[in-house]
Amino acid sequence: MADVVLKLPIRGGEEAQLFGNFLNRFMESRSFEAERMAETSDAPYLMVRSDPGLAEDVKVVIFQERSAASAFSSGCAKARSERRWLRSA
Repeated sequence: MADVVLKLPIRGGEEAQLFGNFLNRFMESRSFEAERMAETSDAPYLMVRSDPGLAEDVKVVIFQERSAASAFSSGCAKARSERRWLRSA
């Protein structure tokens, strides 16, 4: 499987907290899928790292499944546009 890499600029403070909450809720909703894939995959279902920047950090979110990456990306875009990170997961 090829990695699917998403790079998301996130400002600190409240936006970083809301991103973390969104990520947690997303993974909770996908826990069954992640567990199922762990049996046959040679890499983690999801990896996250932060690359520090001057005005904002870049959250690098790496998925093994294209469908999960697409769902996460769409959910982030929708939540950001509605300014409701936490409620849109």
